[in-house]
Amino acid sequence: MSKGVHPDPTIFDLLRENALADNDVLHKKDAMGDLFDRSRDVDFAFKTPEAMRAEDLCKYLKGMNFGTPFVREGEDGVYWVITVIHMPINQPVICSVSAFMVCLSRLFGVDFDGWGSVVQSS
Repeated sequence: MSKGVHPDPTIFDLLRENALADNDVLHKKDAMGDLFDRSRDVDFAFKTPEAMRAEDLCKYLKGMNFGTPFVREGEDGVYWVITVIHMPINQPVICSVSAFMVCLSRLFGVDFDGWGSVVQSS
């Protein structure tokens, strides 16, 4: 392999990067006083330039009852699949669900863009 050329990341690489990103988000939310055991709507986002891939993923998520998914086309021609799951975000739960979303992204050939939720502090 020539210098500077990197192979596509393996699923293990993606899962490791995702776990680090999840923990960063949790640290930031903890600093804001988030109460992780409180259930709330959590958005999981995927993106792809291909409408068919977005629709296939959305149909799968709906069919398996993995949240409430929908497809939205961005102004830049990117298709977003957002699925909303009502859940707590304590570390074992959010990291497991987030890792599952990474696996789905690889299976459907889309990019997992992470998750987000509103801070629950009172």
